[in-house]
Amino acid sequence: MTTQDESRASVWMPRVGWTLAVLLVMLFGFGLHRRNVMEARGESVIRMLFVPSVEQGTLVRRGDELARFIRQDCGLVLRSEVPTSYAAVIQALGTGQADVAWIPAFAYVLAHARYGAEARLQVVRSLDLFVMLVARDGPGEPGNLAALQGRRVAIPRTLGEELRTELVRQLDREAPGWVEVPAAGDRDAVRLLVESPGTVDAAASSHVYSAPHDLVGDGRKELEYERPGTLRETRIIFMSENPVAETTTTYNGCILARTDSGIHRLQDLNGRSFAFSDETSTSGHIFARALLNRAGVTLGHVYFAGGHPNVVQAVADGKVAGGAAFYSPPGEREVRDHTFVGDARRLILKRMPDDATRRRFLEEVRIIALTDPIPNDVCCVRKGFPRKVWQRFEASLQKFLKTEEGQAAYHDLVAGVAAAPCDDASFDNFREALRQSGVSAGKILQAAEEKLRRKKKAPAKTGGGT
Repeated sequence: MTTQDESRASVWMPRVGWTLAVLLVMLFGFGLHRRNVMEARGESVIRMLFVPSVEQGTLVRRGDELARFIRQDCGLVLRSEVPTSYAAVIQALGTGQADVAWIPAFAYVLAHARYGAEARLQVVRSLDLFVMLVARDGPGEPGNLAALQGRRVAIPRTLGEELRTELVRQLDREAPGWVEVPAAGDRDAVRLLVESPGTVDAAASSHVYSAPHDLVGDGRKELEYERPGTLRETRIIFMSENPVAETTTTYNGCILARTDSGIHRLQDLNGRSFAFSDETSTSGHIFARALLNRAGVTLGHVYFAGGHPNVVQAVADGKVAGGAAFYSPPGEREVRDHTFVGDARRLILKRMPDDATRRRFLEEVRIIALTDPIPNDVCCVRKGFPRKVWQRFEASLQKFLKTEEGQAAYHDLVAGVAAAPCDDASFDNFREALRQSGVSAGKILQAAEEKLRRKKKAPAKTGGGT
């Protein structure tokens, strides 16, 4: 190349670079303008947020699967994102940076009060229920169904229709002449059996799988909490073979302790160390704190572990005497993936290599009590979100949930099996429960927002090597 050619190139190359840069800026600006126009029309773009409740990678991957399905089905373009906290999600709903959000009921109530967010769907979860019959353990007591001929059986009014039908069918076939004695609930039926021997000869109860030393799962275990010795004095004489799948729109918090800790009741936690999940967690703090307060428990050292699995691990390691986390009964998925339980222990169990290790863990960490029911997560929209756009979104979502892939993705996203219509009035009872708990929702949100502000202001960490 001649000196003249080099001179020309030295002038031409920067011009090309500048031209390309200008073109890129123009294209980027056009893309932003096009996206803003689409969003202004409220027809083609939905910004959908999920609260970081499980591994972020799982939420991102599954959220993208839902977004792709909806775009292919009805043309709506979704941007699925997972902010750092529920406070960030609430702020996004208020500032128009989010259109749709899947958030806990507590976060929804705050988003509605502050920004007018509107509840549209509630997560529906599934549990596998069995029915069992319990008799007193002793000479002359019934040992099977046939021994209940002409004898009295306490049946709880809360027993589901399908479970009740199965139980009655079995009793009519095996024990003709048996007599029903109504009871208010599972625990009440078992109480009649052990405290009023002349009243009934057996008691029925619904049953879900629980760890060996849990004090939840059926009326027999629930009564053991109030009346130690119930398990020793009774035995199961019948258990239905096939589970009945029932759906629920609520879950609970639970109090966990090590089996060998000597903690059998809530009062045993007086003065002891305790881990809550997070200050803003409904199951892992707010409702758990209310339960402990009602029981008159004054805790010792308290700390927030920063997540449900962290609470479970702290209890298992003996770092604290007790902890609070979420509880849901197990369903088909827990049976299939060999995690056995549906509560927060599942997050630890699924990392374990085999069933023997998992069962050993369940022998060591148990549930001693449940909180009051808590509404399942909510799918809400920002104030003013176009109704027609929502209808398209919901229709595609429901189609997604009818596919095998959609069911798997939805369970990973929100641990649900369906999405049921709801509105703001659906959460009035929850608001009253929050009020009675003495929790200031506003103060908790302010604390969460301040934490978010500090995190945004913190200097970014730089890498220390290659």
